[in-house]
Amino acid sequence: MRAIVLDAHGEPAMEDVGEPAGTGELAHVLACGLCGSDVEKLGPAAAGTVLGHEVTALLSDGRRVALVHHLPCGACARCRAGHESTCEHFAAATIVPGGFAERVRAAAAIDLPPALDDAKGTYVEPLACVLRALERVPPGRILVVGCGFIGRLFLAVLRRRGDEVFARDPNPSRLAAPEPDGPVAAAVLCARAGAQAALEALGPGGTLVAFAAAGPIDLDLLYRRELRVVGSRSATPRHMAQAAALLPELDAPEPRVLPLERFAEGLELYRAGEELKVVFIP
Repeated sequence: MRAIVLDAHGEPAMEDVGEPAGTGELAHVLACGLCGSDVEKLGPAAAGTVLGHEVTALLSDGRRVALVHHLPCGACARCRAGHESTCEHFAAATIVPGGFAERVRAAAAIDLPPALDDAKGTYVEPLACVLRALERVPPGRILVVGCGFIGRLFLAVLRRRGDEVFARDPNPSRLAAPEPDGPVAAAVLCARAGAQAALEALGPGGTLVAFAAAGPIDLDLLYRRELRVVGSRSATPRHMAQAAALLPELDAPEPRVLPLERFAEGLELYRAGEELKVVFIP
C-alpha cells in the first residue's frame, strides 16, 4: 500500500509499504488531516515513521468512523483525576502505522454522523482536544491567542457556549474576532508565542489555558493578580464522541483537500500560512 514515510532526514516521501500488522481492526483511510504537531515532527521523527492521526476511515462492517488517537486506561489515579493525557498507557500507538496511508490498524473508533463528509470527519480529533480544554475555561470574556485552525475551533465553540470572545494574532488578516477592550476572565493560548501578552490581558483571578507550548511567563504577574495557569493536551474517547455529535452544527473552517500524492504541496501551503487546514485523501 502507499504511505507518506519519513526518510533518514525526517523528510516525507511517498513509498510502497507493507500492510499494517498487529492488533486492532483493519481500516481503509478515507481522509487524514495535517496537524501542527505532524509538522513539528518533520525532521526529529525516526526514519520510517508514518504520521497522521486526524483520520476518517471505513471499517470492514461498512461503518464510517473517526479513529481514536491515544487511549487512557481510565482507571489509574491520573485518569480518575482528569489528567488522562498523562496516563502511562496514553502514549501507546492506536493508529498503525499512521493516517497518511491507505490502510491502518485502529485500536478504537467513533461513528460519524451522515451529515459529516469525509474531510470534515478529520476534524473530530482536533475538536475533541478543544472540547477537553474548554472544560478548563471559565465562562465570560475570553481571549483566544492565535487564529489558526485550532484557534478558529475555539472561537466557534466559545461563541456557541455564549461567551464574549476576543482574539489576537500577529497576522491581522487572520483575526477572527475583535481585540479585547479591557480585562478578560480567561485566555486560551493556541500559538507558540504570546503567553505574556495573554497573561497581561487577564483580570485579577483570571485563567490562562495553555493549549500550546507557552514559553516563559512572568511569575510576578501571576502572583500579584492571583492568576491561574492550566495546561490541556489531547483528548479522550468521551470528547471524541462529543465532537462527532457537535461538528455538523459548528461553523468550522473549510479544508483544502488534496490527494495524498500531493503531500509536499499541501505541507507547503500549511507552512506558508496560505491554508488553515489541509486534508489528504489516499
